[in-house]
Amino acid sequence: MGVRRYIPVRGIKKHLAIRVEMKLLKNNFPFLKFQIREGKLICYGSCQPTDLSPIFNYRIEWAPGLNPKVFVISPQIEYDDDIHMYSDKSLCLYYPKDFIYDFKSHIHDTIVPWTHEWFLFHELYQIKGKWLHPYVDHKKI
Repeated sequence: MGVRRYIPVRGIKKHLAIRVEMKLLKNNFPFLKFQIREGKLICYGSCQPTDLSPIFNYRIEWAPGLNPKVFVISPQIEYDDDIHMYSDKSLCLYYPKDFIYDFKSHIHDTIVPWTHEWFLFHELYQIKGKWLHPYVDHKKI
C-alpha cells in the first residue's frame, strides 16, 4: 500500500483539478480512456469480474465540486433498487452519510475500485438473487 498523497482541489482552478485527477487515474489505471468535455472529466473503462463474466464497460463522469457518477455502457443493466442503482441508472457505490466525496477524495482510490467491486457483487446477485455486499436500503436514504 502506497503513501496517500493529498492533492488539494479546493482553491485551484477547475481545469487544473481535472488534470490532476486525470493524471492520478492514468498512473493507477492505464487501461482507462479519457475525455474532458464542458468542464467535466469523463473516463471510460471495463471490468470482467471473473473469466465467466461478461465484460462490463462503464463511464465515470466528474466535475470539480460534484460527486462522481458511474454509468454502465454495456451490457445494459436495467434499473433495480435491489442491485444498488439510482433511478438515473448510475451505480450506488457508497452510502452518502458514511462517505462524503470532497476535495480530499480522488476517483482512483475510491470510485474505480468500488466500481469494479460493484460488478463483482452484481455477478453474485445474478447467482444468489440477493445483494451480498453490506448496504443501506435505498428507500431509507
